[in-house]
Amino acid sequence: MSRSTNTTFTCPCGEVFSSQIYEYVNVAQDPQLQYTVLAGLLNVATCPKCGRRVAVSRPFIYSDPIHKLLAYVHPRNDVPEEARLLILEKLQSTYDHIISGSDGNEQTPLIAPDDLAGRGSRGGDLPPLQVIFGLDQLSELISGVLSQEERLGRLALNTQSHDEAERSQLLTIARKLASEMQCQVEVEELPDEYTVWLYGSRRQIGALMRELAHR
Repeated sequence: MSRSTNTTFTCPCGEVFSSQIYEYVNVAQDPQLQYTVLAGLLNVATCPKCGRRVAVSRPFIYSDPIHKLLAYVHPRNDVPEEARLLILEKLQSTYDHIISGSDGNEQTPLIAPDDLAGRGSRGGDLPPLQVIFGLDQLSELISGVLSQEERLGRLALNTQSHDEAERSQLLTIARKLASEMQCQVEVEELPDEYTVWLYGSRRQIGALMRELAHR
């Protein structure tokens, strides 16, 4: 299961809000998070009042057992070489600990062997741990293992109305459709336009468009 923590933010506009920040992403169990990553929205907090966004530069583990992809992701690609070597050394130690299992006296690891091997047992084949610096590199890696229909698709529903009831209705419809199709929803609120973005696979987005065409 993916793991996250609720982090509190104070926006320059004065709004105080909380947002989920992920430290471990398992797309076998939470497939919609794959498209959150591809859309560049993972660990991005959005102020509910003014729409201002802040990206949280926190490393995380990305696991896709189906495609045998396991990566430690550092969100920045400008990490100095010395710091990279220290990260690699620590990760090797941590990965060895995950494979061997906890001896009961150490802190429980963030991810367990069964998570990495999908439904397999501890004796299953574990994917090699890749180390990635920069979210763009992660997106390229993910897209490389996906079929054309599985790659990122997006759909925008928008209105220029300033009526709060109409905007709320648009968001409700988008969330209902997203729930049915296991897509992600993101709101972009500008002075003259209100847009609800839906992110998912091209297959899912195509199905959404066909569903909307019949309404």
